[in-house]
Amino acid sequence: MTQTPAPWGTRRMGPYTATTTIPRYTPVIDPETQVAVIRDQHGRQVELGSHGTSTSGLTPTTTAPGDGAGPGGATDTDSTESYDQDQSSG
Repeated sequence: MTQTPAPWGTRRMGPYTATTTIPRYTPVIDPETQVAVIRDQHGRQVELGSHGTSTSGLTPTTTAPGDGAGPGGATDTDSTESYDQDQSSG
C-alpha cells in the first residue's frame, strides 16, 4: 500500500501568528425609527462610520449604416456603463 504525499501547499504552511479577539457586534432594528443599528456585546450602540451611496447605469449606443440615402451597411451596437460614487465624510 502506497501513501499519498501531502499537497505541496500544506508543506509550506506555518503556524498562525498570535491573534486577538474581535468584539461581537449585532445588528438590530430600532423599534422607534425602523432603522438598523449595531450593538456591542454590552448592548451599547456602535457607530461604524458613514457610508456613501452610489448609482450606476447602462447607456446603450447604436450606429446606423450609411447616410440614410439608401439601404445597406453594417449596424453596430455598444453600451457604456457609468458609475458615480458619492463622497462620504468620515
